[in-house]
Amino acid sequence: MSELKTSALPIGQYLAKVREEAGMSQVQLSQAVTFSSATLSRMESGEKPISDEDLAGMLAAIGTPKAAELAEFVTQAWDHLARPAFDHPDRGSLWQANLALRRLADLRNDDTLTAVFMRQVDLYEGEIRRVAEFLASCEHQIAFVGSIGVGKSTGICKMTSLLKPGEDKPDRQNVLESGAGGITLCDVHIAQGPGYGLRIEPRTEDSIRRDVEDFCDYLIAATRPDAQKSSQPEEEEDDGDPLGISKEVVRAIRNMADLREERREEGGKRVRIDRAKELAKTFSSAQDLRIQVMTKMGLPGRDRLDEWYPANHPQSPMHWLQDLFAQINNGRHPKFTIPRKIEIIVPDPVLASRELPIRIIDTKGIDQTAERQDLESHFDNPKTVVVLCSRFNDAPEVALQTLLRRARDGGARDLPLKTVLFVLPRPEEAMAEKYDDGTHVETDSEGYDRKREGVLFRLNQQQLSSLSVEFFNAREESGRAVRERLIEKIVDYRRHHADQVTRLSKAVGHLDENRKDANVRAVFEHVMGDLNAWIRTNRHMDFSEKGVQQPLLSAINGTRYASRIRAAVRRYGNWDDLDYYHHLAYGVRKLAVDQIGTKIDGFKVIANNLMTVDGVSVAKEFLQGVVSAIDAALDQSYRHIQSAGREMFKQTLANDHEFWAKCEERWGRGPGYRTAIRDMTDEEFTKNLEEAHRIILGLLSVEWEKLMSLMERVLQEQTKAPAA
Repeated sequence: MSELKTSALPIGQYLAKVREEAGMSQVQLSQAVTFSSATLSRMESGEKPISDEDLAGMLAAIGTPKAAELAEFVTQAWDHLARPAFDHPDRGSLWQANLALRRLADLRNDDTLTAVFMRQVDLYEGEIRRVAEFLASCEHQIAFVGSIGVGKSTGICKMTSLLKPGEDKPDRQNVLESGAGGITLCDVHIAQGPGYGLRIEPRTEDSIRRDVEDFCDYLIAATRPDAQKSSQPEEEEDDGDPLGISKEVVRAIRNMADLREERREEGGKRVRIDRAKELAKTFSSAQDLRIQVMTKMGLPGRDRLDEWYPANHPQSPMHWLQDLFAQINNGRHPKFTIPRKIEIIVPDPVLASRELPIRIIDTKGIDQTAERQDLESHFDNPKTVVVLCSRFNDAPEVALQTLLRRARDGGARDLPLKTVLFVLPRPEEAMAEKYDDGTHVETDSEGYDRKREGVLFRLNQQQLSSLSVEFFNAREESGRAVRERLIEKIVDYRRHHADQVTRLSKAVGHLDENRKDANVRAVFEHVMGDLNAWIRTNRHMDFSEKGVQQPLLSAINGTRYASRIRAAVRRYGNWDDLDYYHHLAYGVRKLAVDQIGTKIDGFKVIANNLMTVDGVSVAKEFLQGVVSAIDAALDQSYRHIQSAGREMFKQTLANDHEFWAKCEERWGRGPGYRTAIRDMTDEEFTKNLEEAHRIILGLLSVEWEKLMSLMERVLQEQTKAPAA
């Protein structure tokens, strides 16, 4: 007997799964074949090789459709794509893609194939490989985005079963800290791993030092003789934002340096004693105070990056995770520094999806601005479903509408396919909904339906009414139903790509059938002639770089507290809450959408019109492929332009020390700091960044050249002669 040619595959595991799905035990299967259950056990564990004959006999004995699939799978020759696992959810579509690529390879080797059909071979091969690459990976992310205090963390814990057993109150039950808002220090990821554990990606010491500098400057200013004293009635709170940095970071710094606030009774009143301000009173220099605070934080000893649930621990894994997360999130763990990212590891599949490894991302809550790189980058990731979380009464919140509008204006595709609006009602809110005649709804479900009408009306105003809208009361409802709908969202998006494989495979079949038909060739030549006429007319394009700074100016103008703008200035614009380079990069991308994207829209109008012309239907599949390929290339161009734009401005503006010094000197010279910095920034772009303007024009021209070259490769009327 020969050994199976695909011996590198885990055939034993596949066999065991097929047998178990058929409801057959090892003993039952061994009785139906010629060897013992012990031998079968060794085969399934991989200890003993399985011959072709033995495998065929066992699969025949099992006799299920799944067994027949495995018998076929092991004989398939995956010659153009990597062989997926047998239990891959899109194995069938990938095999279909492999067969189509094989057929295209045969056509490419056909010397009689004319140039007009060879260009179709090139087009279809590129498109099939692009879609197959998406389907080959089963890993996906779900990023939850929303304002602070909206209930993201509570909803995530309910859906992922990150709940401490024996606790009824949600805020105490959740593994992730939750509350009124401003709780989570950074992005939190939840993923499957070898056990229960927690990992962090630390912030750099330089970024922490910058935050400590802001904190100490605030403390020195607050403890001067004419400033507010550190002991004050508890109810007296500053309604401004003199710090600039977030309260989550301040809380971590205080805890790490043992400079917490204390509350005590004095003279019949409860007062607040601020240990940080008490320390600041002993220093006249902010620099000396910074050194003392950094020393007290002990960063050199905070070098631990992970921790794992120990065996025989007295607490449950969820209780242990909850305590560990709270310590790190608040800066109370003596071995961990301030994290840039926290990753919660659990042994079971997240969202209980075994076929699709899903990672959950609980993004840092939106405080003042939604236009953040960490949030907007998720719209560009084809493997990420974005869940926009909104309060019930405000749905969809203004911050989320801003994110959607910027994603749409920035050329992000497939928004309805990979975006969900999550409305998170609190108890009784749904029942407060009324009809136009003033009568109340009678059930939560009825309230949800009523609210959905208003939500869709607002989304329709942004041309986004096709977005999915889900309702989830995390305090009263099970997370099972909404969890399944999120998984189905991913499945639907994968199905969208699988359908493209089917469409492209049919197009390849039609190409093979029609390649020797002179009439069909004439139709294609006519279609390509029309499209080439557009290319010749639009081959060269003049670009404008004007207005690239407008998103940044709007962000500065929309920043509520001047201290936040100053914090960005002190970091030379490289700060998450007001990231100069993200806004400028978005401005460059917006230029590309407005100029390149608009021009390409004209091409797609011509292509779509040709699809409806009588007698040209034979070329419809080809035209659809052309449009799809251009859309994919355009997506890549937008991302490249944005990335290159960010790096370019970091190389130019970040090193303009004179500009940043001038902005820093403006602080403390009376009111109008926000307006002054906005105007100074606008002037800098108008008068002093000639090189940046030249580079922007170059970026746009290079990407346009790439798109034109792609279109010429697909549509050129004749093969170009080689250069002399």
